[in-house]
Amino acid sequence: MNKRNHKNEEILEKLKKYLPEGCTDMGSHVPVRGEGCRYQDVEGKEYLDFSSGIFTNSFGHGCERLNCAGYVQAKKLSNIHGRHSETELQFYERLFDYLPTNDYKAIPYNDGGYAIDRGLTDIVNYYNKKKTGIGAYRNGFHGKTQAVKLLINETEKATFYDNFLVDFPNCYRCLWGKKRNTCGRECVKSICQTLKERKAGALVFEPVQGAGIIIPPDDYWQLVQAFCKKEGIVMFADEVLTGGGRVGSYLASVHFGIVPDMIALTKGLANGKPLSVLLEREYLTQNPYAVRPMERSSTFAAHPEALAVAAELLQMLREEDIFENVNQCGELLRQLLDGMTERFMSIGEARSLGLMGAIEFVKNRKTKEPNVQLGRSVHKKCRENGLETIGGGHILRLAPPLNINCTDLKTGMEILEKSIAEAERG
Repeated sequence: MNKRNHKNEEILEKLKKYLPEGCTDMGSHVPVRGEGCRYQDVEGKEYLDFSSGIFTNSFGHGCERLNCAGYVQAKKLSNIHGRHSETELQFYERLFDYLPTNDYKAIPYNDGGYAIDRGLTDIVNYYNKKKTGIGAYRNGFHGKTQAVKLLINETEKATFYDNFLVDFPNCYRCLWGKKRNTCGRECVKSICQTLKERKAGALVFEPVQGAGIIIPPDDYWQLVQAFCKKEGIVMFADEVLTGGGRVGSYLASVHFGIVPDMIALTKGLANGKPLSVLLEREYLTQNPYAVRPMERSSTFAAHPEALAVAAELLQMLREEDIFENVNQCGELLRQLLDGMTERFMSIGEARSLGLMGAIEFVKNRKTKEPNVQLGRSVHKKCRENGLETIGGGHILRLAPPLNINCTDLKTGMEILEKSIAEAERG
């Protein structure tokens, strides 16, 4: 056993006694402390974190200002189920400054899947509990509760809504065989036709599909929204990954110029603290089924400590010019990814929006056959070389903290380039 990895492997091996398979990726090391965009494992090895705790740590690790806000609140008041607090009011006041319209109502929870699940229930309530068609996109992800998992299941039908799938606009792998920017938006025509045929009451979507960082054409969502408004279809935006400033605006919906009827937020909302919010336009909330006492409550919803951190984070976004930094570093990320695409023929496409990016590895650029083995190898090499990324088959995702500087971004991308070269050599 390698002496350096002895303690890492010892702890991971002991953990297997308590954890069943499928809980989480055991990984190869045990993080113990972090600061900013870096963390160290139990053996003292340092890693640049381009995963941000799977998109949760907007300001990285050990942010003193956010930790202080949580600590001050913890000294004053902890969980107060069924009651509200001044901290909650402060959070909403700051959050609503970033929303595209002021007629939303906020429903707090502590997990993104729970917020999506509640949103599905409210859609069914809105349609007076009649079995309503709710569309979602293939290859999307919205959480792990049973109701939410059924949303993207093609073979199993939900009991209280009619779930069906539509195709997401992936310009790199266009299902309609069209070329980018000269396609006539067949993707829009297709979804509108399906929504109409299925008598859809709602559409659940990620503005950018998170599993592969699939970015739609700039006008796609505006065209879909126009159709949904005409047909009276509720648009439910899952901004779990994209919300909080990651794309250079607080919401990806704002970036794409739309105003969804419902929005789910979590992940980077409170810098890794468990907090989620379901936002619904007011017309959706006033329903006899939904307004029953405690109908929308949850044990740890609106936890004061998480709210204090989230409120402080919203303040920091403005005071520290985070959106400007995301746009500046996001442009640098795009340029560096473009350069890698030119140098490595194994990269079919590299794409990014703000500070979320992905590299898609292929065996052949012409056939675009996914290269899963290479993708996994690059992910492993990155870890060995001190860079934490988000692996997933032939696609490698990148999500550095929103306050990363250009120097650290370049350093991380140099490690990534080195790792790709090593993985290609085998």
